[in-house]
Amino acid sequence: MMPIHHETLDVWPYALRRFLRSVLQAYCDTVPSLRSPLCLLRLIDQHRSLLPLSMFPTPLHYGLVLAKVTDHLLQFFGSREEASCKPLLLVDGGLGPEAERELYIVYRDRVRVLLWCEEEEAIGRCKATAPSLCRQAIGRCPNELECCFLWTGGRRIEWLSA
Repeated sequence: MMPIHHETLDVWPYALRRFLRSVLQAYCDTVPSLRSPLCLLRLIDQHRSLLPLSMFPTPLHYGLVLAKVTDHLLQFFGSREEASCKPLLLVDGGLGPEAERELYIVYRDRVRVLLWCEEEEAIGRCKATAPSLCRQAIGRCPNELECCFLWTGGRRIEWLSA
């Protein structure tokens, strides 16, 4: 087994974010009638090269991250009802390092944000950031922020002030 250098320990969040951005952009660009769990799995497989094993501290860590992200993306986006919803756009949020910026998927009735885990600080940052991002992108902001947690598969609804 090749030794993994300590530099790789902090690289995988950047790779994961690029991977998620590519998969979600392709999924959002897919015609709603063609969206399905199988379509999402194909996109995950197609973009998996953006998430190389060498970016992770161990093969087990890589496998856990890929399995959890795949499972939870299917939960968040794989239902028939979800497939019929056309997102208005995918927006990068935040001003910090790329790995810490959230991905916002803006719909007519809600804003969905993908977070790694349920952390109050990150949720608060999203509640503060989402209204201005939405106003810049589409001229208005939906009232509902749906926080989706990639590690646990949980969801939490927060209300956004207008």
